Amino acid sequence: MDRTTSSSIHVAAGAAATAAALGLAAAGRYFYTCCKRERCPNLPISSNPLKQGFSMQKIPPHLDAIVIGSGMGGLATAVILAKEGKRILVLEQHDIAGGNLHTFEEEGYEFDTGLHYVGGKVGDKHSDLRKQIDNITDGQVEWAKMDQVYDVAMVGEEQFPICEGWSKWGKSLKEKFPEDTKAIDDYFRLSQKCVHLFPVFMTLKHMPGWLFRFSMWFFDKQLGIFTRTTRQVLESLTQNQKLIGVLSYLYGDYGEVPERGAFVMQALVAAHYRSGAYYPIGGPLKIAESAAKVLERWGGKVLVRAPVSSIVVNHKNEAIGVVVKGETIRAKCVVSSIGVPWTYTKLIPDSHQHLVRPYIDKIQDPKISARTTLMTLFVGLNDPKGELKLPKRNYWIFRSWDHEANDREFRKDHSKPPAFFMSFSSAKDPTYAARHPGRQVALVIGMGTFDHVEPYKDDRVKHRRRAYSEMKKTWETIYLHALVQQFPEVKDKIDFVDFGTALSNDFYLGTYRGGVYGLAHTPERFQQQWLKSSTPIKNLFLSGQDVTSCGIAGALTGGYLCAYSIAPSSFVRHCVHGLSFTSE
Repeated sequence: MDRTTSSSIHVAAGAAATAAALGLAAAGRYFYTCCKRERCPNLPISSNPLKQGFSMQKIPPHLDAIVIGSGMGGLATAVILAKEGKRILVLEQHDIAGGNLHTFEEEGYEFDTGLHYVGGKVGDKHSDLRKQIDNITDGQVEWAKMDQVYDVAMVGEEQFPICEGWSKWGKSLKEKFPEDTKAIDDYFRLSQKCVHLFPVFMTLKHMPGWLFRFSMWFFDKQLGIFTRTTRQVLESLTQNQKLIGVLSYLYGDYGEVPERGAFVMQALVAAHYRSGAYYPIGGPLKIAESAAKVLERWGGKVLVRAPVSSIVVNHKNEAIGVVVKGETIRAKCVVSSIGVPWTYTKLIPDSHQHLVRPYIDKIQDPKISARTTLMTLFVGLNDPKGELKLPKRNYWIFRSWDHEANDREFRKDHSKPPAFFMSFSSAKDPTYAARHPGRQVALVIGMGTFDHVEPYKDDRVKHRRRAYSEMKKTWETIYLHALVQQFPEVKDKIDFVDFGTALSNDFYLGTYRGGVYGLAHTPERFQQQWLKSSTPIKNLFLSGQDVTSCGIAGALTGGYLCAYSIAPSSFVRHCVHGLSFTSE
């Protein structure tokens, strides 16, 4: 691509972004002066704001918004709106809030469930992601840097260390693939283009349909990436299949093999970690706990064991509340952060299903619905003398560099996982040893499909049929063998083992068919303009992963965009503080 083409893209992108920003800013200034923004004085803070059981007596009066789901997206929207002077109630179906941020303890071991590492320069207080998190936690979360080599991708004995800094990683790749120097440079260049244009793309989703479609066509015409898969883009750069396999090793971070996954998502994830990786000090739950405390200080509340059975929609097609345990709770608007599938198929009353029926049909499309979930082996390691020196990096272990072939084989024979992700949160969190002396933990995560466990989905939790228990035991043995093979020093330290499947994800994390990443991150998904914070039902909004993209950073961005849609004043306030929605 020549400089003229590059310049035209930046001019078009800049013009679109500027127009959108000016429009939102103008609206924001109006609401900024009109919105009453007062902090509720002298409100007591709960000793454990993440475990307050539901009761009607605990609900704040005169609610402005009800947020369904307490993951990163829901909490972000709730806190931002609360800081705009709005009364907010967050409802969580589980017995602890936090969604993928929550941790759990078993037999003295603490395990994380969804956040295993974060990039985005979050260790730098001046980075956008750090500012966004600090804004909703009042700066109460600190971050520990992982190893400079934060990921290791490997097949057999062959290892590729992935280190912070694209120049360092690029140099390492060129040493191993000297004939593909140009392809490696082009990969990083195209990835950077995606990162620069993604905020513009998200802005355009809120513009008229014709402008969105034209922009998608224009970007793809010039760059050839916005409607293409990872494999299509990489094969346009090189035919070296091993290099393609290495570059796309991180497909597990968004759940789609290269022939299905959108290159846009591949680029965003790669860029997210270009400056290294971090882990929250005190564990991921620290983020949720801090956000919940901030929410309470602004007059809001998080209540658990509060399953929403329906959204209340009136004859004017307006969302006016929710139903929880047979009780109707009213508010001026409703936010769902539990994903489009659950929201549209389970929570919209039959009388108003016609309003979302076109979108329900779309999410059944195999190119948009998630086809992959994750399964996790939780391992507790008894290490009273601190003999284990576990790494502060993650290991990605593949059957081969052909990710699609691995995936096809697994779908035929579920005893052959295509890949393992191994991580040690006790090594990454410098405070873990103080909280759990003499103990360490390991996680082994692998791909799964809902089809494998679907026959048992209606069985009672912890009392499912023997066939399910036997299947879990088979997986547990396979995962444990992989861990010990890679880290033989843990073999004699294993003290506790548990295994979670797609059904575990649905029960504990509230996922849909085990899909921890939300809707599929395919090119087709990113062309759906209706996947945004507003919905066909007035005063019903969406937050979280399905609004933007997957992961903690994606859900956080979805939370911000949702809040901006409800209270434009928040856009001005947060932009004044330097907040944006870039991925770096």
